[in-house]
Amino acid sequence: MSKLKKLASGIGWGAFSTIAVTGFQLMFMAVMARLLEPADFGLVAVANVCLRFFSYFAQMGTAPAIIQKPTLESGDIAAALTVSLGISLLFFILVQAIAPVFEYFYQMPQLGNVIRALSLNFIIGGFSAISTGILQRNTSFKALAIIDVISYVIGYGLVGLTAAYYDYEVWALVAAFMTQMTISAVLSYAVARYPLSFIHTKKQRQHFFSYGGRYSFIGFLEFISSNLDALIIGKLLGAAPAGYYNRAMLLANLPVQQPANILTKALFPILSSLSTQHDKQAISFQLSTLLVGSYAFAISAGIFIAASDIVIVLLGDKWLESIPLLQILSLSVGPIYISHVAGVTLDSMNKLQLKLRIQLSMLIVLIGLLGYLAPKGTALTIATAIVITEWLRLLLLAIKIPQLLSITFKQVIIISCCIFIIGACSAGMIQLVIYLLTFYNNISIIIRLSAEIFAGGLGGLLIGFFLMRYIAIHLSAIQYLIKHSPVFSKAFPKPIQGY
Repeated sequence: MSKLKKLASGIGWGAFSTIAVTGFQLMFMAVMARLLEPADFGLVAVANVCLRFFSYFAQMGTAPAIIQKPTLESGDIAAALTVSLGISLLFFILVQAIAPVFEYFYQMPQLGNVIRALSLNFIIGGFSAISTGILQRNTSFKALAIIDVISYVIGYGLVGLTAAYYDYEVWALVAAFMTQMTISAVLSYAVARYPLSFIHTKKQRQHFFSYGGRYSFIGFLEFISSNLDALIIGKLLGAAPAGYYNRAMLLANLPVQQPANILTKALFPILSSLSTQHDKQAISFQLSTLLVGSYAFAISAGIFIAASDIVIVLLGDKWLESIPLLQILSLSVGPIYISHVAGVTLDSMNKLQLKLRIQLSMLIVLIGLLGYLAPKGTALTIATAIVITEWLRLLLLAIKIPQLLSITFKQVIIISCCIFIIGACSAGMIQLVIYLLTFYNNISIIIRLSAEIFAGGLGGLLIGFFLMRYIAIHLSAIQYLIKHSPVFSKAFPKPIQGY
């Protein structure tokens, strides 16, 4: 199977997983938001943020290191298992000891116990990282998609909702997450079985400490950048505001996070295998940025406009304080996921030093902004700092990545224009529907939100794409696809001669 077909297969199976998981996630979230209190979600959100201080080092980037390694030799998997499980166990013991410190710092009863319970996922994740890495390296996207769906449905649909119904409060969320992780680990190993051996050489172990360590440290910086807001809100404002903020962040990112993860899961192993083929890496980056950026900015615009209806339908009336937060946070969605594609490209090229410098620079910027805005004491001002930082990160990556891949400034402008057109058309159609529905006072809010979603999709997919293709045809990556795919060529005007 060609690299392009493998990428298409990955996206196809990822789409199946996304549609299924997102559908179930929206349904389960709507029910749980009515069974549990904002403080329950806030408590788990703070616990997860505390644990993620350690989780990036607990597995030492084992799965990416397996994927990125040019060839796997006898003993490599044993080395990966040794590093992953050994470090995971160490951090599990460490968290058990210091959990009361987090509870004291945040002054949240039960936080220490929640952290201790969730830290078991270090060990589960340390084991499952090997199977996940093997599956992704082998582009076994069908298996990964099915595992994602089954584990989520059992974890949240069966265990989580049942526990919430019987008033287990915050422990319903803990049980759901733990079950999902355990089922995923068991199924991954069942599909990608490997010898449970620890026999390996020092050189083999060193690879996972070297690449995995750098990857983990960069991931840690990304985590700090994306979670400082939650840490500060939890500390300054308490569990309930943290819950409002957490649900707003989830709603802003959910429609884009899963589709973007589909692409990057498929893209990383493909790009890693193309590490010596500069032109094809440039083409893959252009197409991925165009696809993810167009979708992300269209969704971002739609969420900003329809935030009120989204919160009321999916969360209920007691979550109204999340509406302005959702609007502000939606403005960061587009930059976040284009930057994510750029980050995967840097990972595949083993340009971790450059990625480290960028992430460290943005962390310094974010700390400065939060230091200035956080004392004002509102979640909205903290969310604003996130938006500013993500746009600055996108600008910096838009300068650096094209230089590495020899992508011209003209190509960057073309991609930007295409993304803007799709987003503007989607937003325009949603705004038109909202205006027309003002003449129908008694219409159901569910029907209104459905109409807004349909209008956004229609505006982006039909009107936006129809207009965008006349500009996108000048993009070298589009011309490459047209040249190599007769089916794809029918969607675009006649290609430019000479490519």
